[in-house]
Amino acid sequence: MMKRLFAVAVVLLLPLAAAAQTRVQAEDASCLPIKDNGLLLAQVSGEPGGSMVRLYFRRLHEEVEDFYYVDMTPTGNGRYWAVPPKAADEILDVKKLERQLAEERADQEAVLAELGDEADDYPEAAWWVVKERTDHRDPNDDLNSEIIEERAQAGKQMRRDWMLAMTLSQLETWLEQLENEPTEYFASVYDASGREIARSPMQVVEVTEDCDVRLDARQRGQANNLVVGETAPWEIGRNVFHWLCDGIVTRRDYQGILRSDEICRACLVAWLDEAVVAASSGLIGITGIIIDREPFPPDERPVSEQEPGDATVTPGS
Repeated sequence: MMKRLFAVAVVLLLPLAAAAQTRVQAEDASCLPIKDNGLLLAQVSGEPGGSMVRLYFRRLHEEVEDFYYVDMTPTGNGRYWAVPPKAADEILDVKKLERQLAEERADQEAVLAELGDEADDYPEAAWWVVKERTDHRDPNDDLNSEIIEERAQAGKQMRRDWMLAMTLSQLETWLEQLENEPTEYFASVYDASGREIARSPMQVVEVTEDCDVRLDARQRGQANNLVVGETAPWEIGRNVFHWLCDGIVTRRDYQGILRSDEICRACLVAWLDEAVVAASSGLIGITGIIIDREPFPPDERPVSEQEPGDATVTPGS
């Protein structure tokens, strides 16, 4: 009887042991380009058979914190690559901590006590650190609470390891020289049953005009046929937040259901309809199609372009 119980215990522990040995690290990237595809890499060790790796990504934004993802492609020896969509040209809003307002909440006051006088010396960095280390996510109490409630619930649980590793001085210097909203990313490994068994620390990479990324034929083919996964209900039926439509053809919602990208496809079809009408009238000749940045319907504008009172979509709608 004891031998049988021991054998059962060993069988039950085997999956846990395999999972415990799996490691993944999203590699540092030098940059991602504005309005073009970049390339992000990961290294996995101890991956079990039938596993898959996903790259999660988002732009650094003061209100919207939920992620998207794309599946990563293996190249052997635990190496993986992924091509995220083309980053839109979006400037990161400058936010500076107003200490008196921040001290009105106990959790923020505790963080400020740790930061000391440096919170006053580096107010932009202090704003982000206080936001990251408290649940409220709005240090000065001047952000759109409805947007935060809808669009940051899943993403705010992902710790910004890259930020917490910096001193306030380092973070302030980095923030001040940014050209554009940077991209945050991490990689996760899933076993054959779809259970996450490993996750890398979060990384950050700058998005710049002069970033030169060369994709090979396979990577360029994937860039033109992207399947973008969603992690929250509000992302359904909306543009991929602060990323361009070009190349996105399929979406996978937060429940894993695949569908055609109705937003990007609608913009492309509307553009083609207008072009065909103009061509048939002899007004223009069509020799090629380049899609750069799509127009946004009034209710699909990026959050940074909305007024504070703008309506938001109810989750699940």
